[in-house]
Amino acid sequence: MIRYEWCSELAGQDAQQLRDLLVRAAAYDAEPEYNVIDPDEVAHDMAADNGVRHLVVWLAARPVSLDGPDEPERVAGVIRLVPSGDGWADGTIVIDPDLRSIGIVTLLLEREGVEGSAPGGWLGSGFAGVRSWARGNHPASGRISDRNLLPRTRLVWKLVRPSIESSDGDSQRAEELTSADTSAIEGLFADLDVSAGERDRLLAAVGSAGHHVLGVGDDSGLVGAARLDLAPVFVDEIGRCGNIDCLATASSLDEARRRNVLTALLPAAGARAAAVGLDGVICYAPSSDDVLVSVSRRTGFQHDRTDVQYEIH
Repeated sequence: MIRYEWCSELAGQDAQQLRDLLVRAAAYDAEPEYNVIDPDEVAHDMAADNGVRHLVVWLAARPVSLDGPDEPERVAGVIRLVPSGDGWADGTIVIDPDLRSIGIVTLLLEREGVEGSAPGGWLGSGFAGVRSWARGNHPASGRISDRNLLPRTRLVWKLVRPSIESSDGDSQRAEELTSADTSAIEGLFADLDVSAGERDRLLAAVGSAGHHVLGVGDDSGLVGAARLDLAPVFVDEIGRCGNIDCLATASSLDEARRRNVLTALLPAAGARAAAVGLDGVICYAPSSDDVLVSVSRRTGFQHDRTDVQYEIH
């Protein structure tokens, strides 16, 4: 049996159990790249009371043998909900690796359902809808989705490419953005089809250590940009890879022009990763973005992982 409650603070043994659980789970799930939750962020958000909610799940005391003492109640997992606007939250679930496959999440949803429009939102969280990514398409996520009729609303593919030089015959060249004039850079980014948060990340990365921001421009200004994180990420069969963690093109581009811009940006990121001694580069492509998927495949990227987004509403 399980019990669960929204917790604005945890102390003593419960707090330590949750921290240990999240650290162990992160190590256990590193290779398949499943969801992780940073225990320091949990502690900070509980103390800050900033709207982030944490549903902590406990596994009840249970016998370990017919004549022995019961195993005491223990923290079994946590669901973290981060406000994302308009009554929605981004949700992340982590269950103790030692307690998986015994139906903890299945039992929780059977008891509480997946109805978000009730007064107080889903499970009284205050959120009318929850979006949750299953990083690496965790096999349990598909079974839970089918059982509860949760829609799969987005697919994102992790694509990987060996670091090789881009062709000298590219019709456009991507150049590194190094200007220290922030106001001028903000003007260049004005027409990029990115969120404010993504734009700010791109701006902050210009000229910073450990990152490169590559741009493609024309007479109208900047029409494409990619932020390359050079902190190595290991990928089987490739090795140490850089990560294109933000990729944007101007919203005014037609399909053919956007294809040309991406064809310049993606190989340039691979070449820059090679120049600092990395073995490959990673890019993330929404499955619905036909142009990005086509260009990435044509420039040598291969599929490594699928992330699936589910919704409760």
